[in-house]
Amino acid sequence: MATVTIATRLLKKGKAYVIHVKDPETGKKEYHKTYRRKDLAQEEVNRVRTLIDSGRMPAKEAKQTKQQSLPTFGQAAKLCQDEWDRKLGEGKIGAESHSGYGYLLAPILKEWKRTLLHDLDEDTIRDYRICIAKKTKAKLIAKGEKGKNCNVLANRRLFIIKQVFAQAKHNGLIDHDVAKPIPYLSEQGSERKNAQKPIEVDALLEAAAQRRAKHYMVLAILLAVEHGCSTQEVLALKLADVHLDENRITFHRTKNGVTRSHQIMPRTRDALIARLEHVTQYQEKRGVKAKGNYVIGHMDGMPFKSIDTAWSNLCTKHDFNDLHFHDHRHTYCTNMLLSGSTLKETNVMIGHKTLRMTDRYSHLEGVIGSSPQDRLARRYAMTGVGGHLT
Repeated sequence: MATVTIATRLLKKGKAYVIHVKDPETGKKEYHKTYRRKDLAQEEVNRVRTLIDSGRMPAKEAKQTKQQSLPTFGQAAKLCQDEWDRKLGEGKIGAESHSGYGYLLAPILKEWKRTLLHDLDEDTIRDYRICIAKKTKAKLIAKGEKGKNCNVLANRRLFIIKQVFAQAKHNGLIDHDVAKPIPYLSEQGSERKNAQKPIEVDALLEAAAQRRAKHYMVLAILLAVEHGCSTQEVLALKLADVHLDENRITFHRTKNGVTRSHQIMPRTRDALIARLEHVTQYQEKRGVKAKGNYVIGHMDGMPFKSIDTAWSNLCTKHDFNDLHFHDHRHTYCTNMLLSGSTLKETNVMIGHKTLRMTDRYSHLEGVIGSSPQDRLARRYAMTGVGGHLT
């Protein structure tokens, strides 16, 4: 009768349980399988013994090296990359996010590609996160940028590590996700609070109208400050999303899958009409055949890959220091609330999935004025003569 045994192997982190089967005909002990959990190894032993009792021998499996038999971080990262590729193909994440994830993963793979997942415990990941924060701080000090938050990159790396471990658990490579409970470091010092006032928006639009990119940059800015568009939403806007006859416009945000519809603001409407007329006249005059239907793009209707260069030149030439295009979403949220909209209304209009995110984008410190106190005074005044308070 064949003998089935379990041999315990001590590893750097934990144990491995190696199953061998002794062939009664040859008398040789053959390797069968390796498990990291004793209960699973025992279940396999019982299964093999039952199989042998029925007169059959289990199928032989080639003995693998330690690195092959136990999953590595690199193997889990490959699963994660495949998942990102799938989401990109389904339109659940944008090309920019996809490339950004790969960029953040590369240095982590350089560090841990061949490291066993079971050797990466919570303390190891925490230490790596702190190490990245310290290195970033040293670089910022060397550049004379001591005041900037050094935790941002560490948190981005941790985000990727969490995704890799989540995929590893989902695919059965590990039993416990040690990265899941690790908190992110505080980024409070790095949160941008650059929301423009209406007069500042006017100055920006006036400057944009003087630039070579005026035929699309003015519209891009208005879409951002009057409709809360991100750069991705601006570049993804198609003619089919614009309904001038109904005065409606639809935005599709691939980052979180939210689609929202707005009434077109007056200035944005004028800029849309001007843009469409300019493109039509250009195509007719130059004999350019339309190949795409993107609103902000090349003159043949194909999309721009980016508007970063045009935006950077605008800011540099007209001294708009430390102004990011994404700041316009902060401008939108802040001015929506100052105009009387509720946080919930603003949340729906900008397309955030949580009220907390909308609140982070709204910067009302020191600019609220007397409006809340005026409303409170009117409410208290209702208890006077001829009034009642419910």
